[in-house]
Amino acid sequence: MAILSHLAPLEAVLPCDSRVLTPSQAMHIGRIELHVVAGRETLVRNWERAESISEAFYVLAFPLSGSLLFRQDGRSGTALPNEYVLLSELAFYELSSAERAHALIMRIPVSELRSRMVAVEDHVARRFKMNEHMTRLLVGLVKSVAELFVDRPPPNPQALATEIISFVALAIGAEDRGAATDVRNTRYHLRRRIADFIETHLGDQDLSPKRIAASSRISLSYLYSLFNDDETTVGQFVQVKRLQRAYEMLVADPRGHRTVSEVAYDVGFKNVSHFSRSFSRHFGITPRDVRQLSPEPGAMAPAKGRPAATPPSRSSFAQPYWAQNSRRALHERV
Repeated sequence: MAILSHLAPLEAVLPCDSRVLTPSQAMHIGRIELHVVAGRETLVRNWERAESISEAFYVLAFPLSGSLLFRQDGRSGTALPNEYVLLSELAFYELSSAERAHALIMRIPVSELRSRMVAVEDHVARRFKMNEHMTRLLVGLVKSVAELFVDRPPPNPQALATEIISFVALAIGAEDRGAATDVRNTRYHLRRRIADFIETHLGDQDLSPKRIAASSRISLSYLYSLFNDDETTVGQFVQVKRLQRAYEMLVADPRGHRTVSEVAYDVGFKNVSHFSRSFSRHFGITPRDVRQLSPEPGAMAPAKGRPAATPPSRSSFAQPYWAQNSRRALHERV
């Protein structure tokens, strides 16, 4: 069970903008959590391994002033303003500041990031050099989200979360892996090539592990081992990719120019009922209802006779994530 061992108090707002989060606030944008560290004391955070992958998050820390020290998986370093560091709740890590630091902390479900890029764990604790331009864009995006929605939820929180996570994956994937030629790096590039092939052929209903393996001239058993690196299967990876593309298509078409059935077939599903069940389980909302996202901030228009859909909740959502003298179990065994 992961334990939040100690955190600095939040007694001051960020100095850079009066609209930025107050100490008692935490932002929840769809399935993303965005929190602020704005204390008058130093920060010390130790996180024990979360045993349940389904409840675990990746943590992106963005220093706004001061610096953050981090350590995980034998790697350590310092994150400065206009930089980021990725940490994983699937292993013990430390995050601290030797001075009064202000930072934004984003938490993204492990399953969400893993389904968008391969070998996410390779990027934990800054193993590779950040891409300067993509980092600048990412930091600017996160700051803007915090400033714009500090006192109001975004109109379509789940849709915005999808775009943010996709851009996070893009920025992390742009990190420079250098000229490493070790086995781990070779597997990484092979997995990237396979993921690209899957993206290109998502609409093919006959896309199979055998065909995917043949595209890279590898055996089925080796293909399965590549996906096992991220504790997933080929089938799960393909299905999540299809569901994400369907979500984007549906949100972009609120007037229903294309039917749910057409979208399901376009992303490679053979059965519309299976698509609808899978979509509802994954996103917590039906394909038909996702088009009825209200233009009113944070509201979702419910289907007739049904309550409004909301993203999956966690007991910690209603309480500030960074709190003074708190020891809370944020993850439980399932």
